[in-house]
Amino acid sequence: MFGFCGASLRQLRAAGFSDDALLRSPAPAVLGAVSGTFAALVLYPLDFVRQTATAATGTAGRPVFAWSSIPFGACAFGLFLRPGGADAPLGDRASRALGASAVALAAELPLDRAKIALTGGLRNAALVTTFRWPLSAALLLAFETATAARPRNCCDDKIHS
Repeated sequence: MFGFCGASLRQLRAAGFSDDALLRSPAPAVLGAVSGTFAALVLYPLDFVRQTATAATGTAGRPVFAWSSIPFGACAFGLFLRPGGADAPLGDRASRALGASAVALAAELPLDRAKIALTGGLRNAALVTTFRWPLSAALLLAFETATAARPRNCCDDKIHS
């Protein structure tokens, strides 16, 4: 999901879109939802964990679409990405990442039938989800840093000095 979103941002920048246009609402949420949909479509035939975890619902052995990826991507990217966000102090970026991750994980949880089935219920699934919270925030920070628009030759002076 993160790779697709990052590649899309790079391609849109190369096509002439400015960061101001790309990162103004609702563009990040739409890009996140599209990225989540793409990730779910790619995983759909290969998601053996979901196939076996949903045995209790009577769908074991059949591919299960990961609907939860769509609201996760929309909330995570939609709430986190902002124009000039990569230039903000790390504390501000980390707070934004933790907040966006919390909302994204909360939006994802009710739709993740496999996680609920694997953990034995919604309460346990929520507990397991809290372990993913700092990881999701760290991935958002890394994503923003890696995909931030930088001048083409931003590091030339450091290489040649």
